[in-house]
Amino acid sequence: MFEFAFPKDFLLGTANSSFQSEGAWDRDGKSMNVIDHYARLYAGKAHPNTGRILTEFPPDDGCFFYDNYEAYIEDMAKTGQNVYRLSLSWCRIIPTGVGEVNPKGIEFYSKVFDKMLSCGITPFVDLLHWDLPQCLQEQGGYLNPAFPEWFEAYARVCFRAFGDRVKLWSTSNESVVTVGSGYGTGGFPPYKKDRRLMLQGTHNVILSHFRAVRAYREMGFDGQIGIVHAITPCYPAEPWVPEDIDAAERSVLNRFDFYMGPMTEGKYPQKLLDECPNIEALMPEGYQVDLDKWFAPMDFVGVNYYNSARVRYEPKTFTKSTGVENFYTAPGQKFVAYPAGLLDVLTYVWQRYGLPVYISENGMGVESDNDEETDCHDNFRIEYLREHLRMVARAIKLGVGVKGYFYWNDADSYETQSGYLYRFGLTWVDRKTGRRRWKDSRYYFSKVCKARMVD
Repeated sequence: MFEFAFPKDFLLGTANSSFQSEGAWDRDGKSMNVIDHYARLYAGKAHPNTGRILTEFPPDDGCFFYDNYEAYIEDMAKTGQNVYRLSLSWCRIIPTGVGEVNPKGIEFYSKVFDKMLSCGITPFVDLLHWDLPQCLQEQGGYLNPAFPEWFEAYARVCFRAFGDRVKLWSTSNESVVTVGSGYGTGGFPPYKKDRRLMLQGTHNVILSHFRAVRAYREMGFDGQIGIVHAITPCYPAEPWVPEDIDAAERSVLNRFDFYMGPMTEGKYPQKLLDECPNIEALMPEGYQVDLDKWFAPMDFVGVNYYNSARVRYEPKTFTKSTGVENFYTAPGQKFVAYPAGLLDVLTYVWQRYGLPVYISENGMGVESDNDEETDCHDNFRIEYLREHLRMVARAIKLGVGVKGYFYWNDADSYETQSGYLYRFGLTWVDRKTGRRRWKDSRYYFSKVCKARMVD
């Protein structure tokens, strides 16, 4: 009989980010980040490119983690999880982006890590999860040639302050969103649509990753450092049509390997450059020289998996491919669940790159009318967890080097552009008071964590 079991050293836990969870957005010296800024600029207004009405709420409260971190971490321990993925707020640690360090920021995260370790929770830490300091954005942000230097200086401050306790580091989260969508498709702040800027920003983020990895090694720490990327498995709209098969491959190369390839192999995907000459034409000057100069190998990759896509050939688009209807319905859900896609993702990344893999995000967000009982009796989320965790167990049986799974997210928190509309958490949070309650899904996840097995 097949058992959906996990190894003894497998990490099972939850995740959240600083700006989405902490609240206290302007307290104890913290400065404004890009999400704070653009959420206020477009509060309740139409998205500049899609026309969709954006949330009226900025991320001022999150899930009140800043004031209640001890209770949250104690809940994690009660759940039986052995890891928690969180990010640091650059704005809280260095409010001016570069230069003077904020002692209160260092003190806060030190207390968080001490509490986690005292409860048997391993910290998995992202240096940057979308919330770039607004003061740096006003100087060009990712586009500024100095960005890699800024990021390295910030990383060194974090390593020096927390490296004795944090042994799992990720440099940044989902560059395909912050840079790809922020400057390419215009879906994310700062809502630009300029492919040349997108490619320049992408290149700078990759160089910043290398510089942080080098700094970590140079400083002599004994932990591991990697990166977190979003990944969407893309399937041909018509699997028997060669052009669609090729289009699906280019879509994956564009969304994932364009970021992953340089960080593991020191080069951008050649197939994409060859078949999409418009990409090659817009690449930063001397990009390969930069990669050769700064390349630094990493220890692992985290993949954020939520949904799949179906793709067909379209010669007029940037990558000669376009998405089509996938025929999965998901009323009220932010993402369309497809558990089998997680198995495909894990096998692809392992076979292609051979690095240990963490599922750094995987979760279900559902529109809420703020009815506590309805939100907390979330059998659909239990089913989501069960089916995705079964895929993880299958991947392990296949020999894939999967090292951990993080459900997104630990508690109902803020979502960029949609505010508090979608609830992802295993813990229900009252938006006004911060009162917490375990959902049925958290009780289920607790059973999985303690048994080290999925039913």
